Amino acid sequence: MLRSIAELAAYGTFAVLLTAASLAPQPGGGASSATITTGPKALTSSAAAQPAVTVTSRGALLFATKGCIGCHTHVSFPNARMQVGPDLTAVAERAGTRVSGLDARAYIRQSLREPGAYRVAGYTAVMPDLRLTDEQIDSLTAFLLSPAR
Repeated sequence: MLRSIAELAAYGTFAVLLTAASLAPQPGGGASSATITTGPKALTSSAAAQPAVTVTSRGALLFATKGCIGCHTHVSFPNARMQVGPDLTAVAERAGTRVSGLDARAYIRQSLREPGAYRVAGYTAVMPDLRLTDEQIDSLTAFLLSPAR
């Protein structure tokens, strides 16, 4: 049984590393910017600005690896069952109405930067300070504001 648990942990770690590697910026062989077409609009990406899809994907990966799924549910992670914090599937719809003067993006960013800043009624658990970088906060915010998948 211990061998099975160790193998499962190794496979899980391997899966996370593969996902992270697929989301990592790839070294460019030529120009420092690219145009990515998604639907009717084209996004221009430079070394400093990542395409929205990549940032959102990194946010999803962070949601899993930073332990958010240990307390929150989200439709993107159907196997997450523990819920000591609010369901974050439709947080984009609610976040803009939670604090006067803050839109959804500002509310989510501040909640990630200062986890104890706001409490949702009905939940007693305290969100831990994950010591996120600005880039991680941007990625998680993009994921949480993206349409539920």
